[in-house]
Amino acid sequence: MKLAPQILNILWFLSFCTAGFASHSNPQLGGGDLNPGIHANRDSLEAFQDMRVGLSIHWGPSSLGGKEISWARGTDIPRETYDAYYKEFRPVNFNAREWVTLAKAGGMRYISLTSKHHDGFSLWFSSVTDYDMESTPLKRDIVRELADACSEAGIVFGSYYSIIDWYHPDYHPQSHGGPGELIPAKADAPVFERYLRFMKTQLRELIVDYGAKIIQFDGEWEHTWNHVLGSDLYLYCRKLNDEVLVNSRTDIGRMVKQKIGGDWDWTTYAGDYEERERMVEWVEGEHADVQGMSEIPWQAWVTIDRLQWSYNETPGLMSPSEVVHDLLAIVGDNGNYMINLGPRPDGSFHPEQVAVVREVGDWLKYHGLGIYGTRGGPWRETGSYTSTVRDGCVYLFVLDPSKTGIVLPLQDKKVTSVEPFGQSSSTASIKVSEEGLHLHFQGKPDTMGVRAFQIHLEGSAQ
Repeated sequence: MKLAPQILNILWFLSFCTAGFASHSNPQLGGGDLNPGIHANRDSLEAFQDMRVGLSIHWGPSSLGGKEISWARGTDIPRETYDAYYKEFRPVNFNAREWVTLAKAGGMRYISLTSKHHDGFSLWFSSVTDYDMESTPLKRDIVRELADACSEAGIVFGSYYSIIDWYHPDYHPQSHGGPGELIPAKADAPVFERYLRFMKTQLRELIVDYGAKIIQFDGEWEHTWNHVLGSDLYLYCRKLNDEVLVNSRTDIGRMVKQKIGGDWDWTTYAGDYEERERMVEWVEGEHADVQGMSEIPWQAWVTIDRLQWSYNETPGLMSPSEVVHDLLAIVGDNGNYMINLGPRPDGSFHPEQVAVVREVGDWLKYHGLGIYGTRGGPWRETGSYTSTVRDGCVYLFVLDPSKTGIVLPLQDKKVTSVEPFGQSSSTASIKVSEEGLHLHFQGKPDTMGVRAFQIHLEGSAQ
């Protein structure tokens, strides 16, 4: 006897809630108000926060044009030209193991690849579209190779996936040149429900067949997307793999936050962690679009290129010290830091990008004790200093090299020791008063302009 789909869904939901899933729950995050009882997998979420530093990669046939991925289609580059790039896409220098080696050298613990951006091109061999790597002259499954290389190296593999697809005839609104030619349009197109089936099939491929542990959604801002669809998509991904993490852009909470202000409403909108993006033009001291202490897990998504996310022929990159200061500010605010690179059309990274990543990684080797496995600390002053905490120890990072001293409030805490760590030759004399802990610095900050100290307190360091 076959059961009705509605009954099957109810039985699946009950088994999902009772078969050990709830034991991994985080009461703060997960499926939102439309998926009661479905919470973020606690083990996955804690592991995600412990990693702290990740790598984002924007790449595809559009790199041949040197303009921004997807957004250049039908604007800076004619649609016909943009859509034909896949015919010339031969990234013969792509080497997944070299990409992963660079990520590890940069101190990154996870990778998120733009498996499909708004332009609809799939960097893997997808069963539901010909607009993918199998149709390129190279005919190599980029996602498969990178997922395997990550697995070999102990790097967590994640997949960026855009809800928007301007190439697909069933997605709407149709903009940036309209649908492409490799997906035949049916007579009644666009039919959004048909596009949703296409999207879910692709996500099943990425999660089940390619083993993506993080799904980084984007493109939730167009009017066709809504809270009901976002909540359903979250639940679909979690059904495929209990351990997968899904960012807040599966739902429309970010757009509501931008419209009315305030914090991301995790009680209403689905998502395992909050995604915050700094789009372009990093300006010193201006972090308002991503910074802000939060007790819930969140990620700052930042591009190393000041002008765009994908390959730029004339890049203007953040310096290693800018990246380090940015990273520390984010981690001190209890966030993960995921920095983006745009590979060249041949699959290699620009030497300037490689140099920045390696310098940051070299710095992290000496200071990772205060980064990995930590949570946001008790002390911060934008542009001046920040802190993290782990195992009863506070890690203080003084970001302003001109500072000769600071005073930190102690409340009822007692200081047992203050010790420098890392590459800096800086030390500190200490005094405790009613105002708090007085630190007076001697010596120079390190090459990144940072002074780092371990401060041990009696009792909890939070």
